[in-house]
This record gives sequence, C-alpha cells and structure tokens, in this order.
Amino acid sequence: MYIAITTSKGNASNLQGGLGISVYNYDGQLVDENNLLVGEIADCAELELIALIEAMAYTRDGDCLYSSSEYCVKGVNEWLGNWKAKEWRKFDKTPVANRHLWQQVDIHRANKFVDVNRADKFGDFEQMVRAGSMAREAI
Repeated sequence: MYIAITTSKGNASNLQGGLGISVYNYDGQLVDENNLLVGEIADCAELELIALIEAMAYTRDGDCLYSSSEYCVKGVNEWLGNWKAKEWRKFDKTPVANRHLWQQVDIHRANKFVDVNRADKFGDFEQMVRAGSMAREAI
C-alpha cells in the first residue's frame, strides 16, 4: 500500500489537503485505490499522520505500507515506543506534537503488525505517482 498527500489553500485561506491510497497485491498489480479530502489542517505533518491512520485502518496484519513521509516512518519505527514510555514527551521533555493522532497510530499498531517503510523514490516511483494522483483528485 502506498500513501501520498497534497495540500492547497481552501476558500477561507485555510490549509486543506488530499490524501491518496493505492493498494497493490504481492504480484505488484493495482487492486484498489481511494482518496479523501481533509479540510482545515494545521500543517503537512498533520495531514501525513491522517493519511497514515487512514491507511493503517485499511491494512491487514502483515501488510506493508509505503510513505514518502520521513516523519511518519521514523515516528512509527523509532520514536513511538519512547514517546509512550515518557508519557508522550520527547527527549527534551516537550510534548509530542499531534499526540492525539500518534495515539491513533499506536492503537492500530497494537491490533496488527504493519511494516511501515519509506518509499524509494526510484523503485517505488510508479506506485507513489499513482497515490499522488489520487491525492490531487481529492482537492
């Protein structure tokens, strides 16, 4: 599964975003795709997390998820466990940004194993372009 986002200013100068999800089977064939318009987001990091949550809700145990968001990939694979252990605070004791969204990611992680990876800009190019097209269609 590949996820991508895009943003634009809404009618009232509010930032809004689209997210795209492209699902491929183990043979590399496109089997499903979807998009969603998300209104009034604070920043791209928030939209990236919303996209991750939507994708994780779709996945099954053992699925692989690819994102171009280093923030999401590192958050899931490196930071989340430490944040929880430190009561949702970072190493410098400041609160974790988007805590409510990270807690939703954590709920999905507790229910199933999803391998979250950084999309390779060369090897995954076609799949990420498709997910990006879906995100743009939402706006």
